[in-house]
Amino acid sequence: MTTVAHSAQEAPGGLTPQTISTDVLLEKYAKQGERTIEDVYARVAQGLAQAETPERRAHFAQVFLDNMKAGAIGAGRIMSAAGTDIQATLINCFVQPVGDCIQGTDDDGYPGIYEALREAAETMRRGGGVGYDFSRIRPKGARVKGTASTASGPCSYINVFDQSCATVESAGARRGAQMGVLRIDHPDVLEFITAKRTPGRWNNFNVSVGVTDAFIEAVQQGADWELVHPAEPGLEQKPTAHQRADGQWVYRTMSASALWETVMQSAYDFAEPGILFLDRIQTDNNLRALESISATNPCVTADTWVQTDIGARQVRELIGQPFKALVNGQAYPVESTGFFATGTKPVFELQTREGQRLRLTHDHRVRRVAQQTRYTQTLDWTPAGQLQPGDQIVLNDHRAALGWEGSGTEAQGYLMGLLIGDGTLKTDKAVISVWAPELRAVGQSASVVARSGADGIMQAAEAAMASLPHRSDFAGFQRPVAGRGERRMASTALRDLASGLGLQPGAKTITPEIERQSSDFYAGLLRGLYDADGSVQGSQNKGVSVRLSQSDEDLLRSAQRMLLRLGIVSTLYAERRPAGLRLLPDGKGGEQAYETQAQHELVIAGENLRTFADRVGFADTDKAERLSAALLGYKRDLNRERFTVTVAALVPCGEETVYDVTVSDVHAFDANGLVAHNCGEQPLPPYGCCDLGPIILTQFVRHAFHHGGQARFDFEAFAQSVTLQVRALDNVLELTHWPLPQQEREAQAKRRIGVGFTGLGDALVMLGLPYNAQEGREMARRIAECMRDAAYLASVELAIEKGPFPLFDARTYLDEGTFASRLPEEIQAQIKKNGLRNSHLLSIAPTGTVSLAFADNASNGIEPAFSWTYTRKKREADGTRSEYEVQDHAYRLYKALGGDPAQLPAAFVSALEMRAEDHIAMMQAVQPYIDTSISKTVNVAADYPYEDFKQLYLQAWSARLKGLATYRPNSILGAVLEVKPAETHKAAEAAEAAAALAPAVDPMRTVIESRPLGGLDAVAEKIEYWTHEGHKSLYLIVSFLPVPDATGKGTVDRAIEFFMPVGQSGESQQWITASMRLLSLAARGGFLERALSDMRKVAWDRGPVRYGHKVREDGTQVPLWHDSEVAAIAWAVQNILELRAKRQGTADQLALPLPEVDVPAAPAPVAGSGTGVMAGKKCPECGAHAMIKKDGCEYCTQCGHIGSCG
Repeated sequence: MTTVAHSAQEAPGGLTPQTISTDVLLEKYAKQGERTIEDVYARVAQGLAQAETPERRAHFAQVFLDNMKAGAIGAGRIMSAAGTDIQATLINCFVQPVGDCIQGTDDDGYPGIYEALREAAETMRRGGGVGYDFSRIRPKGARVKGTASTASGPCSYINVFDQSCATVESAGARRGAQMGVLRIDHPDVLEFITAKRTPGRWNNFNVSVGVTDAFIEAVQQGADWELVHPAEPGLEQKPTAHQRADGQWVYRTMSASALWETVMQSAYDFAEPGILFLDRIQTDNNLRALESISATNPCVTADTWVQTDIGARQVRELIGQPFKALVNGQAYPVESTGFFATGTKPVFELQTREGQRLRLTHDHRVRRVAQQTRYTQTLDWTPAGQLQPGDQIVLNDHRAALGWEGSGTEAQGYLMGLLIGDGTLKTDKAVISVWAPELRAVGQSASVVARSGADGIMQAAEAAMASLPHRSDFAGFQRPVAGRGERRMASTALRDLASGLGLQPGAKTITPEIERQSSDFYAGLLRGLYDADGSVQGSQNKGVSVRLSQSDEDLLRSAQRMLLRLGIVSTLYAERRPAGLRLLPDGKGGEQAYETQAQHELVIAGENLRTFADRVGFADTDKAERLSAALLGYKRDLNRERFTVTVAALVPCGEETVYDVTVSDVHAFDANGLVAHNCGEQPLPPYGCCDLGPIILTQFVRHAFHHGGQARFDFEAFAQSVTLQVRALDNVLELTHWPLPQQEREAQAKRRIGVGFTGLGDALVMLGLPYNAQEGREMARRIAECMRDAAYLASVELAIEKGPFPLFDARTYLDEGTFASRLPEEIQAQIKKNGLRNSHLLSIAPTGTVSLAFADNASNGIEPAFSWTYTRKKREADGTRSEYEVQDHAYRLYKALGGDPAQLPAAFVSALEMRAEDHIAMMQAVQPYIDTSISKTVNVAADYPYEDFKQLYLQAWSARLKGLATYRPNSILGAVLEVKPAETHKAAEAAEAAAALAPAVDPMRTVIESRPLGGLDAVAEKIEYWTHEGHKSLYLIVSFLPVPDATGKGTVDRAIEFFMPVGQSGESQQWITASMRLLSLAARGGFLERALSDMRKVAWDRGPVRYGHKVREDGTQVPLWHDSEVAAIAWAVQNILELRAKRQGTADQLALPLPEVDVPAAPAPVAGSGTGVMAGKKCPECGAHAMIKKDGCEYCTQCGHIGSCG
């Protein structure tokens, strides 16, 4: 065994390092030539300083080194790889999105299952742990259109991810862990919850269920709960399914209480699944305006018009294209690469009484007037689906904008307005018509100019026409048309201009190309349109308005958008004059009834009249004079424009691909004139990371155990350490190797870090404060509060020095309800003024191996000590075994200071000695000061009442915690046994008593690594059966191995090998031979029962197989039929095993699951006691199947080996 000279280093508290600390240090963290903690610290400090400017690196290397010695260490990946040339990540864990497709990306932009698997494998290969939300994967049995098949569901693919993790070797000595999450409303949630009841399934996963507030409320109210998914059910499921208005398919409706009962029973028996309270996490999130824990990606359709600094563009033109969004007259760059697709979703049309329309998803937020007085407005963001008829929503006010550059001149616009309003577009020419009553009496030979408003129109039109290229014989307006009061001007150049702008004969309207033109073109076009079809109406008493009448409602809606972009608000009145028969001139001097279309009006009134006169106006002199006179004659101010409109309805309109964008600073954009929020984070999806660095709290306790003075916690030194830790972790984001570019982009945009602490339980013991007492919780609260304030102030200082994180927006960041909104006012003021370097700063995570290596086995994270001492067994390189004692840091220090371990003070309270409510109370005290999450396990006794256990989770939800994990030792997970400590005979007696009460371990489920050497007892059985081909026979041989029985006092025969004698041929025998090999593997792996059960279900299309018989109630024997030869052979094997068991008088080998053994209450834990052997996964150190989850880390209860954490 490799050893380190203890004189070369000291453990925290001046103690000699424990052997376990030295071993863990050398095995997991020390690199070539490093022998001590100080060596590792020096390398890491030098590495972290490389993110500083060259002239400051030496200074910060020393600063970081001193801070590590003071207690501010990095998480495992940092301590292992920082300052090395290893291409490993310094980040402990990542979020890996998984989409609803096999390869590529799904409709919402999420990576397909096997693309996600590839990305996760690369992340784990670089040393990172991975968390997944599998909720997007369609449920089992759902329709798969592309292959005309049905889906296998998320649980089947979790099997694949589990095996991948077992195969991938991570960089360095630490293997990445995995966490899987499924929402409580997913149709496959029941299978997900109970999956770990199958032995060996998902050994490389911790699993949690994402629970919403709505579900907990349904449980409390005894209501039903819908299991839903956007994917269409398969043919077998569809008769009992239905589709909701939001597009989700309801696969099943069940009692919320029954579902909750299933979750609780699994957690009680297996310590999984954990619970994540999704709404609690999202509400508290500082970036809730930008991201969602279960993103719905609100968005708009591709035909939505967006105002940019270069004019109006439709969303489809801005996909993947950077641009500047114009919001209330100000230009803001986008942080995403233009608009991006967020999937195919149900779309609704938001309609206003004033005529605006916007198609969007029901969860897309728009700016709403929450409260309004005569002088002020209070605004908020409201999802479209929550708007009610009569709600006021906000329009963009672009009056501050001076216009925009672009194609098209004012003259060209004016000619197009006249053409659309009163012109004719033919294949060979475009004709503009001007109408005036006095022209009707003029003959065709007369050459006159109308002495009316039309005079101004003709002059403006001819001046504008002069800007176009014409033939030399172009003469402008022609003579009046007799009897029609009309003059015409025809032009081929105007036809070409109209054609280029998308107009066609018989289809004169405002085209998308027209809306893309410059602001000068807008002014000209609107002036021409109003000259042709507009009017000035009303009086001061009834109100003056400018009106535009048209039978084309879409044209008026386009004109409404164009006016608004110039700062002019208008109202569209549909069907001011209904369609019907009307008497009209017949062209022959009489009248005739004609079918007429409905007429619509676009009305400008109030303060907007003055803006219209300034920015558009009339060339028609009569209309211009009338408007001028009306404005000059007003004796009071015109009604002020508030730029608000009224919601009329939200109407479903099918499904289609939708898009969103991220706009800097304001996080909003002009969507068809409405102020719409952007959804925030671009879903290349989350790829978030955990950049963690715990601070060892025990090193800030002065006069521990009141030795040499009053025990106290040094808050000033702790705050200084936190300040430097923020800088160190921020540097990690610049230095780490990123497994995926998406992870780097996500981290750089938000710069999340996780300053935390470890050793809280031991620190409280050293201060003389019981963990389970109010005074202990109050001290923990003060420590967390100090850490919060110091971290946020440090991040403000870094923002001043290096700049805030790119997505920082003070208004949304400090929005009511976020974690940041609860910061002290002086810190909020600093954030508003200077920004913040990191979006999130705090996290309390498991610290298993770093606590062992660098904190002298101080208590893990926020946990109390699990035990004060235990014995570790270690297999050496030469095959021999050694064992040595491992002690908790506070326990060691107490003894070193002269304390009597037989008389431990009251503050020495271990995890299993306190009530479950005490664990939750500690989380409740600390959580308000941690901006992300706390990793904590609530340990309960084996005999903890089930009903009380269920209440723990509801208590956690009521306490507004973000999640909860529990651990209850039992006959499935293993019971905690007490072992002999070095100091006390009493503990040895307790251990012997507990060992006598140990629950039975199923001898049929333990793993046998390989076939034992030598001969084995075997049974040969001739099997005769009948198929469609006739009589068949074969021989099956089953080998048995004696294994210790559940009591440990005897043996029981266990089948471990199945085969057929060689020489048999035929397709059926080949299948059977393959099945025998499978059974042999299953038998040695401990899951023979499941393999046989699966074989019994195998069916073929060749007809049934007759083998064996069954006995009816009257004693009659009847033949037994099977669906295939494989199924028949499985039944034969089951009979062989059952007969063997009966002959031996042993328990049935096929019983599944094994009934839980009633274990009498064990003696209370004794000071100095440790952890005994439990059934679990195989330990890579000693080979025993005794690896459990303890304090968030894999821990071998046989030898004490510490595996992966997280």
